[in-house]
Amino acid sequence: MTMYRWLLAVSAVLLGAGVMLGSGAESAALQREMETHTRNDVPSVVRAAVVAPDGSEASGTFEAEVDSWIKTLSAQDEFKEWEGARWTRHPLGPGMHGWLVLVHKNGKEIGYLVVGATEDGKLRLTEYGAGDRPLFGMQTLYRSLIQLGLIDAHSDLMSFWQASPLPPERVYYSPLHAVWKLAHGNEWLYIDAKTGERLPLGEQSFEPLVRYESPNAIPEPSARTARSLTLPEFDPFDNTSWITGPPAPFAAADELFAALTPGNAPVTYKANLYGKTVLAPYAVTGYQDWGLGVPYVRLEQEGARYVPYDVLKEYGGFHQTGNASSS
Repeated sequence: MTMYRWLLAVSAVLLGAGVMLGSGAESAALQREMETHTRNDVPSVVRAAVVAPDGSEASGTFEAEVDSWIKTLSAQDEFKEWEGARWTRHPLGPGMHGWLVLVHKNGKEIGYLVVGATEDGKLRLTEYGAGDRPLFGMQTLYRSLIQLGLIDAHSDLMSFWQASPLPPERVYYSPLHAVWKLAHGNEWLYIDAKTGERLPLGEQSFEPLVRYESPNAIPEPSARTARSLTLPEFDPFDNTSWITGPPAPFAAADELFAALTPGNAPVTYKANLYGKTVLAPYAVTGYQDWGLGVPYVRLEQEGARYVPYDVLKEYGGFHQTGNASSS
């Protein structure tokens, strides 16, 4: 697996990923401990909109929607392992009106979904991904806590979580702005929710951010991808022209998707995050378009992530070198 690297400002800084520690059984147990399948977990705007005439609970509707999304995705080869999997739900920070859904099977994390709510109360699929290192994964957090010296290798994550006066908090503004917030002495530590790397952030880093909202609930239970593509992963650091070069002039998702034709030069997405204090490259390795107005771009980051095209355009640009569509 390609090691993920962050760039701080304009300097490339390589941060070691370390080794995976802890057990799958421990991770699954902690997920069950923190599971929040309750009506109070659902914001009032969603409760008001999705309670059925027969008086069924909003949490039941949430579970039905998540089950349908997982069933739809599990029909694809990349998500085949999701068939028959279990999942747990976790809130994404105060005021975010969103939830993380961790998908797990046989005691191991195998993927995730992020579910949000539109203003009219409809649930939406903000992003999703496959692999054993999901967004806000318990194993990744455990490894990071050991590397930061907050726990030792003989401690378990559940004990740390239960004993902490301020347990780790999930903060999610967008697919590109997702961190664990940890109290450590008199300071806050911010850990990337996907890679587990510590980021040089402070409270002011979040001031310019606006919570990402997608207008559509995708996919519908009966939806099928209208078109999709999966390409081999690659390391953006094999060709670093994206660091200083201009982005490719893709005006719409269709132009990007055309450039991703097999045989063309690879495309790297460069994101400027947290008020342009963090520069991050992602290998673009495909897409999924459900035909419902929000195409998803496949990014490689410790596993596959499917992120809406519009949020990527907002925070960065796409770089391609080696053919006529280069820039």
